[in-house]
Amino acid sequence: MNKSQSISKIIVRPQTAEEEFRYLMRVLGKMDFYNKNGYAIPIPDHPFFINISNNLDLLKSLNIEKAKNIFKTEIYDLTFFENGLKTVNQDINLVRDAMEEIKKWTIWGFKLFSKYEIRLTSYGPGGSYNWEKGNIIMKTKLNGIFGLPPVHTIVHEIIHIGIEESVVKKFELSHVEKEGLVDAICVNYFKDMLTNYKIQDRRDKKVFNLISQSNINKLPQIVSEYKMKQQLHKT
Repeated sequence: MNKSQSISKIIVRPQTAEEEFRYLMRVLGKMDFYNKNGYAIPIPDHPFFINISNNLDLLKSLNIEKAKNIFKTEIYDLTFFENGLKTVNQDINLVRDAMEEIKKWTIWGFKLFSKYEIRLTSYGPGGSYNWEKGNIIMKTKLNGIFGLPPVHTIVHEIIHIGIEESVVKKFELSHVEKEGLVDAICVNYFKDMLTNYKIQDRRDKKVFNLISQSNINKLPQIVSEYKMKQQLHKT
């Protein structure tokens, strides 16, 4: 089996108008979470949606068809994503190189999809993921600039997807523990590939120090032992 056959397929595309609208609704629905966790979330520069963001209770009585029509006819623009697509595709081979390493982790339960869709959006946090489908959504700007190098975000989110069931849910990691663990893998395992990787402020430093290149194959065991120690300290 050659290299192109042995790794997951990666598709990069803009979200459709329908996908983008549904995603925007999910973003607005989670705005309280984003605000509490310090995320700066862009929304459409349109009076209709600005009014909703300023009064989230309006979501409870929102006329979805009206909102969708305004979004599709007055806001969505497919050409917005052209520069972002170029930026992502410039370094997409680095993601494929990372996948060569990541596929080795299936031996301890890492969930690997045969295909990942990288969908570009105008909204939401820098990156988000669907761990059940292997989809990744990344925010871009009109000029094709991302908050972080796209390859860093893509690898970060693929790792999130892969450990969601076997580690995060199994050991009930908090949000900051989860982010600390993923950052640790990106920095400590991919230090030569993801150069100048930016570590998040919203992370658990104790979890961050658990993982190295040499012990990645024991990740579930390491996290299990860490959580047991945490419980002992509480008693």
